[in-house]
Amino acid sequence: MLNKFRIFIIFSMFICVITIISGCSEQSPVEVAENDKEQPQERTHETSEPTNTVEQGEKLRIGVSINAIANIHNRHMFEYAEQAIKEAGHEAVMVNANGHAVQQVTDIENLIQQGVDVIVIQNGDTDALFNVVQEASSQGIPVISQESGWIPGSSAMFAMNDFEVASSLYMMLAAEMGYEGEIITINHNDHPAIRARRNVQEAFLKEYTNIQNVNTVTSGFPGTVEIAYRGVENALAANPDVKAIWATFDLEAIGAAQAVMAAGRDDILIVGVDGEQEALELIKNGGPIIATVVGDLKSTAQNVLEVAEGLAYGEEVNRFWGIPYEIVTKENVDKFLEE
Repeated sequence: MLNKFRIFIIFSMFICVITIISGCSEQSPVEVAENDKEQPQERTHETSEPTNTVEQGEKLRIGVSINAIANIHNRHMFEYAEQAIKEAGHEAVMVNANGHAVQQVTDIENLIQQGVDVIVIQNGDTDALFNVVQEASSQGIPVISQESGWIPGSSAMFAMNDFEVASSLYMMLAAEMGYEGEIITINHNDHPAIRARRNVQEAFLKEYTNIQNVNTVTSGFPGTVEIAYRGVENALAANPDVKAIWATFDLEAIGAAQAVMAAGRDDILIVGVDGEQEALELIKNGGPIIATVVGDLKSTAQNVLEVAEGLAYGEEVNRFWGIPYEIVTKENVDKFLEE
């Protein structure tokens, strides 16, 4: 009995020693809390908000990348942007890709490497520029899309309402045709403005079923006038009863007009967009181009500059800005020829 009692006492003492040793190896809740204060926690997510480090009123470096300046609309857009930036006392870093989407990606990558404060993308290919816009945004450089459609990662977009523009032009042509007859359409799929106008062409044809599209000429850029000329020349030879040609911008319309005149046809009507000099002169002389559209690119350049300044200085801005425009016909063409 005594031996059992001694064994119990020894076992109890052993348990106590083990408990004390274990307790000494553990931190108290207070000690754990103190240690947590000494070790800063890592961030578990990244913000997509641009990190603006430019002080209010500071001189900016604004990069402007354009796809091409081969037409008057793009050329004015590019020139007015540079003028507005310089007149505001900022530095303009201007790059022109000469019609090559891949080169425009490279141009924008170079602007990122140069550390510009804002990038303005003009007349770009929406899909081709997706990755490079994401890159700029991830590095805290705001991007403004001007006539390039909505590119994810952009902070703001400037564009004409091309659905409205096309509706006005094609309704004009449909009325001139008496809402019936054969037409040729010209369009391509490489730019959001052209896609919008092409979509309106298709919507009109679904509604006005007495108008038949007998041939679609797929244009491109650059070389648009030549492509349109050859396409319309062939289409007219196969479809002599065509009443009108629904183009999506002036270089297409000019190529079509040259083919129409070469064929000795003075009964075919054409519309375009952009206000090219040759298109304006044909409108004044009574055709075959009867209408075009001119955007107010000078005032838009000033608005783009103001948005660029706001973004660089960390201000909130509207995402969409409409570009004002005017439809040009024989009644008001002299005003634009003078300009």
